[in-house]
Amino acid sequence: MGDRLKDKVGSISNALDKVKALDGFYYVPNRTALNLGIEKNQLSKVGVSAQQVQAVLPEVVKDSPYGQGYLTVQYEKLVPLLIEAIKELTAKVEKLGG
Repeated sequence: MGDRLKDKVGSISNALDKVKALDGFYYVPNRTALNLGIEKNQLSKVGVSAQQVQAVLPEVVKDSPYGQGYLTVQYEKLVPLLIEAIKELTAKVEKLGG
């Protein structure tokens, strides 16, 4: 069954390299974030840098609702990149093993 609402215009190339360029980390909102109205939570969160993501897949970064040049990552849109990176890594593993 084909895509009913999408015309594919290209593949995500070098997905593994793009993923390797990103750092996942734990964080808490800093003073600037708190001043912008982001709620302080005692629990740390996990995330990635919007600036790093913008450098490798700008389509998944948008302006933050807090404005003033801040960015936010649309995390659900990182999934296709991760799928393609897993496929690239699997191909490398299979080549080594087989």
